[in-house]
This record gives sequence, C-alpha cells and structure tokens, in this order.
Amino acid sequence: MVKEADLNWIEVPEDYEVLDATALGKRLGFKRDTVLAYLSRRTFRRIPRPNRQLVMGPIWYEKSVREWEAREDRARGE
Repeated sequence: MVKEADLNWIEVPEDYEVLDATALGKRLGFKRDTVLAYLSRRTFRRIPRPNRQLVMGPIWYEKSVREWEAREDRARGE
C-alpha cells in the first residue's frame, strides 16, 4: 500500500482512499505484475487509468475505481 508520508505533498480529494498497483490488483483479482503489464502496454480495458503518476509509481483513488467498476458492469449488462 501507499504510505501516508509519501502522500503528504500531494492533494488527495476527501473520501478517496489511495491504491497502488498491488492494492488495485488485489481489488480487481489480478497480480501486481499483471496490473503493471497492462500499464506498460497502455491497455486500459481491464484496469482503470491511474489518477496520478508519481515517482514511486501510479496511484488510483478508491472512489474512481468503484465508479470505473460500475461503468464496466453497466457496459456488460450486469
């Protein structure tokens, strides 16, 4: 997970939890390496685009991941 000290210098919106590639992979059922492979290939069909690209790596906001999952479910008709 992303450490709080790493995020002190960036603004994170209220009610948003920050996820790194490992946490996003666990949430979506992928391994960290799979998430990083999708990122390196710029393939965003199975993962959402990162909200921020930091030196330590990409990060996603939990709320935006939930919104992306809801859109994907609607697109699949679930």
